[in-house]
This record gives sequence, C-alpha cells and structure tokens, in this order.
Amino acid sequence: MSETMQKTSDIEDVLKVLDRVQSEYKKQAPGQAAAYERLRQDSHEPGAESDPQFRTRVAYAMQDVERLLGPTLQSDHPLHSEMSERAAHYPGLTEPAVAAMMQETHRLKQPVVNAIRSLAGELVEGRQDPDHPDIAHTIDKLKATVFPEPGAKSETEHTHSAEVPRDSKGGPDSTSRSASPGGGNPPNQESPAAGKPEQSHSSDPHQDTGPKTAGGEKNAPENRSTAETNTAQGKEEPKRKDEKPEATEREEVRVIRGGGFARLAEAIGSRIESQPVNPGPSWMEKAADFSARLHNARDEKSLEATERLGKDAVEALREIKERPASSIMASISDAARSDPNGMAGVLSEMKAGGKYADLHSQFVTEKQNNQAFAAQLENVSSKLEAYGKGREAAEATGQRMGMPGSVTQRFNQIDAEIGKSAAEVPGKKEGASALEEMSEKVREMVQKAVTAVTDFMKRMSPGPSNSPSP
Repeated sequence: MSETMQKTSDIEDVLKVLDRVQSEYKKQAPGQAAAYERLRQDSHEPGAESDPQFRTRVAYAMQDVERLLGPTLQSDHPLHSEMSERAAHYPGLTEPAVAAMMQETHRLKQPVVNAIRSLAGELVEGRQDPDHPDIAHTIDKLKATVFPEPGAKSETEHTHSAEVPRDSKGGPDSTSRSASPGGGNPPNQESPAAGKPEQSHSSDPHQDTGPKTAGGEKNAPENRSTAETNTAQGKEEPKRKDEKPEATEREEVRVIRGGGFARLAEAIGSRIESQPVNPGPSWMEKAADFSARLHNARDEKSLEATERLGKDAVEALREIKERPASSIMASISDAARSDPNGMAGVLSEMKAGGKYADLHSQFVTEKQNNQAFAAQLENVSSKLEAYGKGREAAEATGQRMGMPGSVTQRFNQIDAEIGKSAAEVPGKKEGASALEEMSEKVREMVQKAVTAVTDFMKRMSPGPSNSPSP
C-alpha cells in the first residue's frame, strides 16, 4: 500500500463524521448501523486509534455509509485517502482474484460487498483453500458479477441514495431480495427457454410463480389458447434476450451447492434475502473477531519476546557475578560483607570522595584496561535496558487485556531475579547500581517482585520448633 496507510491522524474525527449521519443511516440500514455501534464501542479501547485492523474496519464502515447516503467524508479530509485505500483491501489477503474484487467494492452493491468481504475473511483465516474446486468456482462466479462480460449489467451502484434501491423503472429493486454471495441460477430454477414453443405459459410452474422482471411476461394472460401463447412467445423472444442481463443481475450472485463454503455463502445469501435493504453485518462482526484474535496473538508474541529478554538479562547478570573478568568484583563483594548496609552501602559510596573511593578508582581502571570486563558490563547494561522497555510494554499489554495481575505474576520470578542481581552490580554512573539506572517504573516493578519473593520464602521457611526439649 502507499504511504497514506502510515498516517497517524486522529481516527476519532472520522468516527465523529460517521456519528453525524447515524440517525439517517439507522432508518435505511438498521442492521449495519447496529454493527457500527459496536465498532464505536471498540474505539474506546486503548490503542485502537493506531491499530491497523481497527482503522480498516472504520474505512469499511465509511464506505458502506457512503454507498447508501452518498459522499460523507470530505475529499480534503486528512484521512480521506487512507480511508479510501483501506476500504479497498482486506488485511492479510493474498488471493489476487479476491484482492482485485476488494478494489471494486466502492462501486458494488452491499450484498455483493458483504459476500466478497466474507470470502476474504474465510481465506485469510485459513478456513478455506482458494484452490479447492468449490471455492474456485465461488471466486469465478463473484468475478463474473464484479467484472461482467461486455453487454452484461454489473452489480454496481450507479447513484447514491438514502432510499430503498430502485430498478430502472423506478420500482423496488428485486435484485436485493435474491442477491447471494455466489453466481449462477438459483437451484431448481430454469432460465426462460426459447426452445420450447410447444409448452404453454401456464404449464410452467416456475414461470407462473417465479419473480417477474421482464415486462413481456405480463402481456401473456393465463386464459390464452396454446396457439396464442406460442405466437406471443415467438414475438417476445427477442425482448427476453435483451432483458437477460437484468435477470442475470437477480440470479448471478449465487453459489453452487455441495461444498463447505458454498453452504456458508448460501446461508449468507439467505440472510440477505430476508433483509434486502439492511444486509446483515456479519462481515463487521467477523472483522472484529479476527482483529481480536490478531491482537491476542500479537500480545502473546510480545510477552514471549519480553520473557526472552528477561532471561538474557538474568544470564548476563549471573555471568558477571559468578564468572567476572576482573578481580574488582570480588573486592566489592568483600567490602559489602563488612559494611553495615551491605552491597547497597558499598556501591553508593563508590565515587570520588566517597567511603569507597579507592574501589571506585580500581573499577574505572579495570573498565578502561580490561576489555573483557568492559564487555561484560556493557552486556549487562544493554540487556537490562532492553528488558526494561519490554517490561513496560508488557505492563501496558496487561492493562489493555484487562488482566494486569496475570501479567505481573507471569514476570514475577524474572523480575525478582533481575531486581536482586542488578542491585549488586555497579552501574555506569559512579555511586549507582545497575538497578538504579533502570527506569523508575521498571525499578518499582522488580523491587516489588523481590519483596514478594522474599516474603513468600519467609512464610515457607519452618519456624522454631515448639516441641519440648527432652
């Protein structure tokens, strides 16, 4: 996609534009308006405005509103280009034929758009294989609808209107009742046949009871004789050929029976038939579910990455404490054993003019002359910095998921190990430990973990025996 997809403008402004037309939108498409309300609720989730999945759902909603009510988002709006581009894509879709149809949704009727988005969602989620004969047939039928042969009438929106869709004669558009997300004739229904002149009009139950879109059929009353009927059919044959594209518009959005997706698409088509003006918002619900699954998967990967960073930091601290490249670390440990404040007292006074200024001088000399020791210190510093950033992100993830306690518990052991070890390693700044150089927020988290683990160990340790002495 182009660079317009990287805009960071406030998506809330687009939602406010949609809010202003919702009263009219509810009158014309209450089902889709209800789905928009769910989208509006999701907009209050932390980080929603920067989530590509959410911004794409907003773009779909804007396109659907404009399909029914006409231009809504001004062309000079900062997000107009982004919304137009996102509405023509489905996140993660790689099937070229369906991707090409997504590019045309701005000009198609809502039932066809719903069918394309539903198919795209099935493919992206891996529940359907585009090479399966049934799915390939469904794709071909949709392509025939979106990209009709020359002379055929396509499923496009020629005008934007807030009224019920109309046909070329001004009457209600019957295609909205029979549109379904596939292609071909409806099952068990024959197309008007010109090769059966001996068959009267009244003897064909499909012609008696089926929907009538051709004006010529109204001119053949049932009480005519067979000869009159045959003569009328012969005269009307050219007209029926001319009217075939209009019949195709009603019939072509249909899928074949027999496959898993065919049955799914036919069920979607049935829902469209029962609500011709307000097609069900299943695509938006699926998009919301898919977005939530992507969020969860992405959050889990982020938490796992932070755990790895924590383990790397623990290993770096363990190495410099247990296998130091300089004897200065042993000297610092010896001083800590005799200082009343322990290691914290020694490190705080390892500075010019401090109680342990001599240790500080030796430490600086070792960093300058001992490359292996300098590399160990740099490794500790970089690993702690990386973990600190990841740990803050993990905390934010826990808040967004509504389970901060679970995330804290997940990192409790790593935090405790880092908090205890980093407090015993000199930092880059004189008079400070490696722990003190971490951010205040991370420092608080690891110190709480150290306290929690210490208290737990005390509770688990057996107290003095109360049994009487022998």
